[in-house]
Amino acid sequence: MSRDRWHVRRFVLLGLALTSGCIGARTYEQTYLHASDNWRFRARYPEADHLFNGFDYGHAILSEMLIRHPDDAPRRLEGPVYRRITCDILRHPPSVPLEERAVGPTYTSNYPEAVATFEWAHMLHRQVYDIIAAYPLATEERERRMRAALRYYRSRPDLALSAQPKSMELMEGQPYSLAFRRAAPKFNGLIWSYHWLQMALYDALLDAPDPTTRKETVARDVEIFRRMTYEDGKYAPAEMPMSPAIAPTFTRHYPEFAAIFDNLHSLHDVVSDVLASPGVKEGDKRAAILLAISRYRDSTSFATSREEWISMSSEMGGVDTLKLISAVSSCP
Repeated sequence: MSRDRWHVRRFVLLGLALTSGCIGARTYEQTYLHASDNWRFRARYPEADHLFNGFDYGHAILSEMLIRHPDDAPRRLEGPVYRRITCDILRHPPSVPLEERAVGPTYTSNYPEAVATFEWAHMLHRQVYDIIAAYPLATEERERRMRAALRYYRSRPDLALSAQPKSMELMEGQPYSLAFRRAAPKFNGLIWSYHWLQMALYDALLDAPDPTTRKETVARDVEIFRRMTYEDGKYAPAEMPMSPAIAPTFTRHYPEFAAIFDNLHSLHDVVSDVLASPGVKEGDKRAAILLAISRYRDSTSFATSREEWISMSSEMGGVDTLKLISAVSSCP
């Protein structure tokens, strides 16, 4: 083979390698890091764990509706889809995780990079719940397991989100920003209520001194979440819940995890905004989402200090639980 032909062949092979997967060379799926505490949260707090399966449905159907019904997705989401989720799925959530490709076939086919990124971070969420459920009181074993979980998550740089806090400009200062929450504020509040519960449960486990109090605190936060879906979304969070405000104990002990989860929740908003934005052409949406994922993955784009992150989160706020006491179900 001539030298020129060798260079051409090498260039072609390199191009094929780069275009075969936009999230990196390793795009295969992985499961939990094997450990004796796997599924401990599910065993001890099944009601909360089952709700997470319902959350997966909500995220998938949201993206599917925005893609398949761009002209009237907000009406569908705020009407029949919202009622089905709040009156059926979240009242009787599935006991096992759902197959996202069955709920959102168009979304998962068109945006596999986003699906894989979200699934990898959601798996970290569940692994951390298991670790803290198994070791709720501070021990060296808990710290060892948390370090191992973080290493495992970072072993997929093609999927792992940064532990560097990001400025709100990345979520709220782009041309497409706020498109979804303006078009479907009630459903947006539902998504934020998911994120609120996911963070609140960390402190429910960490702050409680004994198993009985732990169960009571988890049950309390689950009930607060359920009330957020009453009154037709009236009591859902008005701002995106952030870890330092909702889970200060967790954030103090595990700031890297907290920042990863805030970046995850922000990225959820960004993907919804891109899909909902009439200002982003259909042919440009994929590129916009891939760019956003890359920004949330690196540690330099739109980075902010830990102090600014904590200050910013206090302004975003949580939920005024006193307003939730008198809420009544809007479901039949």
